[in-house]
Amino acid sequence: MKKNLTFAKLMMLVVMAILPFSMFAQEGKKHSKPAEKYWYIQADGGLSINHGDLANYNGGIWDDFNHYKEIALQNWNAHLGIGYQFGKVVGMNLKGGYGLLSGHKHQQALVLNGNAEQTLWNLGLDKTNYIEGNLNLTFNLFNMFNYNPRRVINLVPHVGIGGIYFQAGKVSQLDADDKEAAALAQPTEKRELNFTVPVGMEFTFNLAPKFDLFLDYTYNFTGTDALDQVAKIKSDEDKHIINDKDMYSQFNLGLRYKFNNPCDIDKMARESKKITYRVNPDPLVADENGNVCFDVITTIPGEYFEKQAVMNLKPYLAYNGGQIDLEPITFVGEKVKGEGDFRVNYKEGGEFTKHYCMPYQEEMANCELMGDPMFYVYNGTIYPTQDEIVKNTYFAQGSTVKLADGVIKNEEYETQTVYDTIDKVVAVKKLTYFFNKDKYNIADRKKLNNEADAALKDLLNAGVTDFEIKAWASPEGEEGHNFELSNNRNEAADKQMKKIAKDKEINITGKGYGEDWATFIELVANSDLKDKDAIVNAINNSSNKQRTVKEMCDIYPQLEKDILPQLRRAEVYVNETVKETVARQIKVKVEKH
Repeated sequence: MKKNLTFAKLMMLVVMAILPFSMFAQEGKKHSKPAEKYWYIQADGGLSINHGDLANYNGGIWDDFNHYKEIALQNWNAHLGIGYQFGKVVGMNLKGGYGLLSGHKHQQALVLNGNAEQTLWNLGLDKTNYIEGNLNLTFNLFNMFNYNPRRVINLVPHVGIGGIYFQAGKVSQLDADDKEAAALAQPTEKRELNFTVPVGMEFTFNLAPKFDLFLDYTYNFTGTDALDQVAKIKSDEDKHIINDKDMYSQFNLGLRYKFNNPCDIDKMARESKKITYRVNPDPLVADENGNVCFDVITTIPGEYFEKQAVMNLKPYLAYNGGQIDLEPITFVGEKVKGEGDFRVNYKEGGEFTKHYCMPYQEEMANCELMGDPMFYVYNGTIYPTQDEIVKNTYFAQGSTVKLADGVIKNEEYETQTVYDTIDKVVAVKKLTYFFNKDKYNIADRKKLNNEADAALKDLLNAGVTDFEIKAWASPEGEEGHNFELSNNRNEAADKQMKKIAKDKEINITGKGYGEDWATFIELVANSDLKDKDAIVNAINNSSNKQRTVKEMCDIYPQLEKDILPQLRRAEVYVNETVKETVARQIKVKVEKH
């Protein structure tokens, strides 16, 4: 017991000694990598190891386990917890759980429930059960010296305070063959509440930006000697009872889910070659007015641009002996609150065009148009230049790219149009589920929706696994109700598609878009209604469009019969790669005769 106690105290002293250093470590260099702060939930479970009087063999921490491992393997515990990471090093979590403890002790004088009149030997404990809860401070040791939220392995000690609410198990006399005989004490009738001090160490394995797998060993000091209903006697001669407390430890495997919005700008910088650039014209041309005008066209792929990231692209004309810096282009992620030149959707990416025009200079005759991308996490400020980024925040530098060749004078060249064929990913509508007015039940439009099911089966058989749903409502009634109705139709289509897919793995994204005014106006404009132009004008100029639609339906029943039912729908899209022809201008040198 004393060795175990000394070791556990040493662990706690080490952790407490680390605390002040961890505070200093968070200062770091001036522009260190920004810390991710987030909530998380976790679950863990594993072995409970008894270090009480009916288990302790005065050896190391694992000596108790080795002496009674046959029954120890029946002892288990499990926890659920919630926590918050305050920054690079320090975190806190609250855990609650349930567990079992058992054990035995040979060749040791023991007393039952403090009764020193009778000396007992060779006793066994059958399953003390406990409910526990504790509040812990955690310290990421590796991040003290080099912060990296994507590090694969981390070492995280923790210390806390908590409580244990337990019912001590049955105590029996063991015979020479280590088998149970008659019970000396039944389980206690009432539970007892006492305090605990958990101290431990966790090895964390980062599986993904939002998931950690961890191994945790925690040693729990308690304020009670009643976990096993017995106490040790120092010797037979003086019958002196040692005032030791029962301890227990836990060796658990767990999984943690983090509610963070990871923004890995270092990865974006490493993979910056995924971004493609075109310049029109290429090479650059000085026109008859002495100006050099061109477009920089940036194509950013889907699922690349982090939602909290900012990219500053600095174009410049590089020539022998110097460079001419051009106005930077700022791209911002979809959750950045500040404004840039372009906002990039994470899932879809996009194509963005920036126009430049400047007077021709002689240095431009033999130059190249280059670009330097720089990435940083949005911290409340958009920095317009890369000098300001370097000065004010942590950044990651992407690969320098050549955008276009240098400037040629217009009078020596003629303009020609060339056509490039590129692959472009587009969402193509494949099938549609329809719904009755103010309803979201698939079965209501059985015939049409059976056709949609058949089309879905064909796509599944062709190996399609990724789908997107766009659900709509017709523009009648209250706007908020229609938005909720479209969301319900999205969910109904999602459930129907998964039902059809059965055991096949498919990925479905989607949402409701509310009232589909654009399609309504288009359908009316393309219909054979006699007064369709008057209907469109009346709706477009109305201050209460929903009421106007209702009035028009009373006058023109064809709207309710033929137009509005087409809007009550959930469309299913599939991404397809199509060939697209893109025109660009080039300059060809004129041969002089």
